[in-house]
Amino acid sequence: MQASLEKIKTAREGIWLNEPADIGRLRKKKGARGQGASAMLYAAMKLGQLVTFLNHLREVARKGGVDLATMKAIAAPLLEFYAGTYGGFYQMSDTAAVVRRAKAALQGVETLQEYAALTGELSLYIGRMDYWVDLLIPWARFGDVFEQMKG
Repeated sequence: MQASLEKIKTAREGIWLNEPADIGRLRKKKGARGQGASAMLYAAMKLGQLVTFLNHLREVARKGGVDLATMKAIAAPLLEFYAGTYGGFYQMSDTAAVVRRAKAALQGVETLQEYAALTGELSLYIGRMDYWVDLLIPWARFGDVFEQMKG
């Protein structure tokens, strides 16, 4: 588990200041009617959702009084779902690989503290990816157009 945790941390450090390759792939992704806006907005939502789930799971583990096997059983399919989503529609294959690494590492988690460390580190990685996607969205212009369309 510790080796996987270190690899996730290294991956996070690698994207902290340098734009990830996944962002370049996402920039090229087109959604309905050949536009990329929906792909960007939905990618941001999906990344934010996973950060919220991971932070919640981490805090539950930190508080204790829960069964580790149950916590692992909750996290594993959740991680696989998001890995499939990121790697599939959004073409964020590196992010999908990091999420799958965390899912695989769950098997070696032996304590709630280790579980909290793993979900916490993954949350930092996914949160940073969310940051990079957020930078791609022209929020000011989007807001202006939205107000114009409201009439």
